[in-house]
Amino acid sequence: MSLPFIFARRAPRVLPSFTNATPHLMQQWRRNSTMHIAPPQSVPPLNNIGIWAEEGVKGVFSKRAFDTAWTNYQRGLVDNLNRLIGGTEYANMTPLDIAVVSARQADLAAVFNYASQAHNNHFFFEGLSSSKVPVPESIMTRIPFGFASEQALRTELLTTASKMFGNGWVWLVLDQNRYLRILCTYNAGTPYGAAYRRQDTDLNTRETLGDVNAMTDSIRQSTQGSNSNWAIPLLNINCWEHAWLEDFGINGKDRYLEAVWEAIDWNVVASRCPVLYRDGTPSLRRPFSR
Repeated sequence: MSLPFIFARRAPRVLPSFTNATPHLMQQWRRNSTMHIAPPQSVPPLNNIGIWAEEGVKGVFSKRAFDTAWTNYQRGLVDNLNRLIGGTEYANMTPLDIAVVSARQADLAAVFNYASQAHNNHFFFEGLSSSKVPVPESIMTRIPFGFASEQALRTELLTTASKMFGNGWVWLVLDQNRYLRILCTYNAGTPYGAAYRRQDTDLNTRETLGDVNAMTDSIRQSTQGSNSNWAIPLLNINCWEHAWLEDFGINGKDRYLEAVWEAIDWNVVASRCPVLYRDGTPSLRRPFSR
């Protein structure tokens, strides 16, 4: 159950799916949806599901842990989401679309939680590989526009995830200036435009995780009008306890995070970048320097 958040109540209305979203996001994550048939939500395929179902994700998830974190967990999310949206206008939307539409409607909190969590979990597993994938040039050229080096990116990403107290997700995103940034969402939180909830503060320790103040201000402004400047997530790390307890134990979170870094499929990460920015020039601003 997510922590309660208070939002301004809007007049009841049926919101179209992703009407103002960027074309890139609409094309990237509208998977197998149709405007005329309302199929039930289903567990999406993974490229390596055959091997992972038998052997797990090498170095990160044993077969048993994979069954818990993906097979059984994703099925539970999908089943609960179907139970809530069957026969409604949401039945023919993707989980991401549902999360965006329902995020700020208190009476749809359960729908948001299951839809957003289903998307977040798929996004995470979709970005893993059983073998090490080097960081491609299209990502390497972006790193100086947010971090001093690849090692600095790794350190900040894993440290931020390690400091997160409680369940949630840590994201590497392109901000509105197309700079690489790190942000956190707790529980089923999501970083997408109108669905973004400012969750960069750990509610237990009151620590601020990640330098996202400027970005959250931009997101807040963009959700009040055109969403063409939404932040674009490139990868996320699952920081829910069930992800590491099975294989790494109660004190094994840091070892789990290090294993996740080694298993990131950087080709998938690069494919999530907008086509117009794959030349490695995120903006005209100068790269990071000390």
